[in-house]
Amino acid sequence: MNPFKRKIIVIGGSAAGPAAAAKAKRTNPENEVILYEAGNYISIGTCEIPYVLSGEIDSVDKIIFFTPESFEKEKGVKVKINHRVEAIDKHKKKIFVRDLRTQKVFEDSYDKLILCTGSLKKIHPSFRSGLKNVFYLKTVDDVKSIQSYLEKNSVKSALIIGGGYTGLEALEFVKKISPSIYLTDVSDLPLPGYDYEIRRLVLEKINENGIVFIPSAKELKLFEKDDKVYRIKIDNQQIEVDFILITIGFEPNNSLAKMANLSLNIPDGSIRVDEKQKTSDENIYAAGDCCSVKEYITKKTKWIPLASIAHNQGHIAGTNAAGGFETFDYVVRNVAFRFFDLNIAMVGLTTKEIEEENIKFNEVSHLGNSKIRIMPGGVKHLVKIKYRKDNKQIISANLIGGEDIVGKANLISFAIKNNLPITKFYETDFVYTPTLTPLIETLSILAKKSGD
Repeated sequence: MNPFKRKIIVIGGSAAGPAAAAKAKRTNPENEVILYEAGNYISIGTCEIPYVLSGEIDSVDKIIFFTPESFEKEKGVKVKINHRVEAIDKHKKKIFVRDLRTQKVFEDSYDKLILCTGSLKKIHPSFRSGLKNVFYLKTVDDVKSIQSYLEKNSVKSALIIGGGYTGLEALEFVKKISPSIYLTDVSDLPLPGYDYEIRRLVLEKINENGIVFIPSAKELKLFEKDDKVYRIKIDNQQIEVDFILITIGFEPNNSLAKMANLSLNIPDGSIRVDEKQKTSDENIYAAGDCCSVKEYITKKTKWIPLASIAHNQGHIAGTNAAGGFETFDYVVRNVAFRFFDLNIAMVGLTTKEIEEENIKFNEVSHLGNSKIRIMPGGVKHLVKIKYRKDNKQIISANLIGGEDIVGKANLISFAIKNNLPITKFYETDFVYTPTLTPLIETLSILAKKSGD
C-alpha cells in the first residue's frame, strides 16, 4: 500500500471543482480522485451564458468545456454526474450520495474532501415555482429553458428584475427578443455599489436603448393566468409582461457545510477557510463561490464570487488536499463586463464598503479617450479613482468606456496589491502610439491631479 496515496473526493463540477480535481491528480498521480456533480454538466463557462442567449456564442455546447468522459481521459479524474451528495459524516470521513437517475443512495469514503458547491441564484419571494414565463440566469439548464420558451412563444414585453451587472448583461439579448423592455431594481439607480457618475451613465445608456427603468421598487403584485404572469404591479405602476427574467444576485451554496457543522462566515454564510483553503475540519477543504476570501484593502473576510478566484482557489485546495503545500493570497476585487457598446469595470472597494470602513479619502476623475483625438475610432472613457488621504494608496476605481479600460483596471489592481500610491502612475513610462493610445495616459493624468 502506498502511504502517500490518497482518496480525494471533490463535490461540485463548475469552475473550482474541476480545477481542484485536476490539480489533486497532477500533484500526486497515485491519488484516486472522484468528482461528484448533481447536474448534467461539468466545467461550464457560466460567465458566457448571456452571450449564448444573444447569439454571440452560437451554441450552448461551446461553454461546456469537458464532458465527464473527456475530463477523465485528459485529467485522470473519475466524474459522476447526476449524483447529488446529500450529507457528510466528517467523523467517519464518509459522504452519502444519491444517484438521481435511480434514486438509490450509497456511501463513499474519503481521505480528503473538497467542497466546490458554488453559489445559488437568489429566489425572488414574490414568484412561486412553476411559472412558465419566469426565468433565472445561472445554469446551462436555465439557458435551455429560455431558448425552449422563445422557440414556442413570441415576446412583446419583457421585464428584468435586478439592475446589477448580470441584469445589465442580459439586456443585450432581451432587446433582441422584445420590442418593449422594463428594468427594475430596489435601488434608485442601476448598478448598486458603483459610483454615482457611472450609474448615471448606465441609466443614460438604458434610456438610449428605449428601455424603461423603474427605480426603488419595493412591492410587487403578480397577475397570473395559465401558469404565466401576464401583468405585474410594481408599487403603483402596472405593466403587461410575457417574459420575466430575475437577476437579483447569488448566495453561497452552503447546505452541506451547514449539515456537517463546518464554520461559516456571518452574515453572508460562506464557508470559512484558511490560507490553504482548509475548513474548520482538517480533512475538508473548500474552494470557489461557496467559500470566503481575504480582501486585500480591508484585510477582512468577504464573499467575492468570481470565476477567476474560484479557479485559483480550486488549484490551491487540490494541491493541499493531495499532500502539497500552497497558499491563497489576499484578493483585490476586479470586475468588468460589457453593456451594449460600453465596458464597465470596478476595482477595489464598493461605495458601501468605503462607508462601512470609514476610510478618509480623496478622489480624482478624468474623461479621456482611447486614442489621440485626431485618430479615427477612438472611444471616450471616464475613470474615477479614490485614494487614502494619508498615503495616497488606491482603495477604489470605477471605469467606463471602450475595451481599453480593462487594461487600466488591471494596472490599478496591480497598484493596490503592491501598495503603490496613485502618484506612481505619473512616474510610469506609458507607451504612446497614435493608432492605439492617447498622447498622455489617463492614469498618468489622474496621478498628476492627485498631487496638485
